[in-house]
Amino acid sequence: MTHPNIYAFVKAEESKFETNEIRLGENWTWNFKYHVGLLTHLKNGVFFTGTNDYLRAFKNIMEPILNLAYWTEDIEVKDITFFIEGGKGRALSFLIKKYHDEVYVRENNLDTFIDEITESDIDYGGVLVQKTDKGRPEVIDFNSIAFCDQTDILGGPIAFKFSMNPDKLREMSKFGWGEEKNGATISISDLITIAKNTKDPVGIVGSSKNETTGKNIEVYVLRGCLPEHYMMDNDNVDNYYNQVQVIAFYTDKNHKKEGVTLYRKPEEESQLKFHTSKKVYGRALGRGVGESLIHPQIWTNFLTIHKTRMLESASKVPLYTDDPNYQNRNKIQDMENLEITTIEEGKVIRQVPTAATANIQLYENSINEWFEHAQFTGSAFDPVLGKDPSSGTTFRGQERTVAQGRGPHDRRRGQRAKFIEEIYRDWIIPDIVKKIVKGKKFLASFTSEEMTWVTDQLADNFAHTEQLDSMPDLKMPKGTEVLRQDFSRSFSKRGNKHSLEIKPDEFRGLSSTIGINVTSKQKDLVNLSDKILSIFQFIFANPQAFQQAMQIPALAKAFQDLLEFGGMNQADFASLVSSPIPSPVQPQTPQPLELPQVVA
Repeated sequence: MTHPNIYAFVKAEESKFETNEIRLGENWTWNFKYHVGLLTHLKNGVFFTGTNDYLRAFKNIMEPILNLAYWTEDIEVKDITFFIEGGKGRALSFLIKKYHDEVYVRENNLDTFIDEITESDIDYGGVLVQKTDKGRPEVIDFNSIAFCDQTDILGGPIAFKFSMNPDKLREMSKFGWGEEKNGATISISDLITIAKNTKDPVGIVGSSKNETTGKNIEVYVLRGCLPEHYMMDNDNVDNYYNQVQVIAFYTDKNHKKEGVTLYRKPEEESQLKFHTSKKVYGRALGRGVGESLIHPQIWTNFLTIHKTRMLESASKVPLYTDDPNYQNRNKIQDMENLEITTIEEGKVIRQVPTAATANIQLYENSINEWFEHAQFTGSAFDPVLGKDPSSGTTFRGQERTVAQGRGPHDRRRGQRAKFIEEIYRDWIIPDIVKKIVKGKKFLASFTSEEMTWVTDQLADNFAHTEQLDSMPDLKMPKGTEVLRQDFSRSFSKRGNKHSLEIKPDEFRGLSSTIGINVTSKQKDLVNLSDKILSIFQFIFANPQAFQQAMQIPALAKAFQDLLEFGGMNQADFASLVSSPIPSPVQPQTPQPLELPQVVA
């Protein structure tokens, strides 16, 4: 159905997204918004329905298991390595690693970005990442999705709803928001003027507003293949093409919601990427660890609440007596401890027997069974959680249990590593190269080994350049070794911190030649290292033989490959490779012993 304008389309789709369910099986329906909302509540220890107060017991078993998954499946920046094959590429690889590790990672907070990818995939069964103009991609919170295709998250138009304060909205002007040439129907300053101090609760539409201390503007960012009618304000509803639209709503003086456009343009390539470690056919999100813990969490809460009520009952001591006048004479609830009372002769007073104690134990056993089930489904066995092993468990048995428990985590971690590699290949590496080709300057610190290697590389280049420059003037050039030594002495006086400037021409077309390795997923570095190390095994026992081997090009290249694929710099081994080879000690010819002459 085509709506009269983009504002009616967004409101209609957002309303349907709240309530419409898709059918996945004969007895299986699913709603994106409900699924995300349920997981958000439960993993944070909050009931999705019913009273939320601290008198209603909530035993959170999801949190420790999810935290274990975050830790076990964590990917760090140090797990990401680059490699470039070829002699010239070694120096370029060294510079890229330096710029990535010392500048780009800190400027763009990539550690947090990778953590957000892991947590979203584990919690909700997927992660949605958006390319930005800031360099660092960002993970989109599923609660911010106003609507999408519930069968395929990127299969149709998708809209995100954000609450922006005036300062945040003004920042977006640098991207062209609020400009008439970009399709805006209102300026940012005019929209801020008519905004109010309220906003919708997270993930909820049409409910009571949250009062805020300052103005907030609800902004929708819409991407996808839509009719030309929404872009050009014409009658063409048959032709569809990709576009991005930014719209907002305000309430006029008649309390009617009116829509305005801040930005609208065609979009040539998708700015979104989605990943899930475990797909579920026919629905937008896969199955994460969080979903596998929904039933254990709900039933644990149910049993814990009833166990608490049973404990309240067991804490009461109801009494009965056949003395009809006892209650009139004595108020037990007002008695002091050890106070003496009287009872008619032949009468008794007893406690009402209850089955509370036995029932409490049944509930406790059931709660433990659900937690064990949650551990099994979340691959969070006791040794992996850090609990002490039961008596009699051998060290090898403990180690095997831990390895088996890590298996599913390692599999998901590897799948996520491929996704991160794709993000690096398509977005991050081009952004790094884009900054480098502009003649990027940055301050880098070098270790002593790196200084040795860099000095040797620059000294060779300096000597070669000086000799070439002296040829046209028919001057007698200095010897190569003399030039190298002159440069090395001068360069070493500058210390271990240097301002690096990368020449743009050196990095033309570099994106296609850079290899990326994340958590050893792309290359089996362990086996590769073992194979190469076996070649040098006998050499390492004799450093002199190793240095002689490095003079052989084939062995030198193999050693450089080992360092490059292993995420190490050959600069770290510069002194080992280039140290002078001590002259072999010439064996001395033994002198014949002069025996004393024996006089007969």
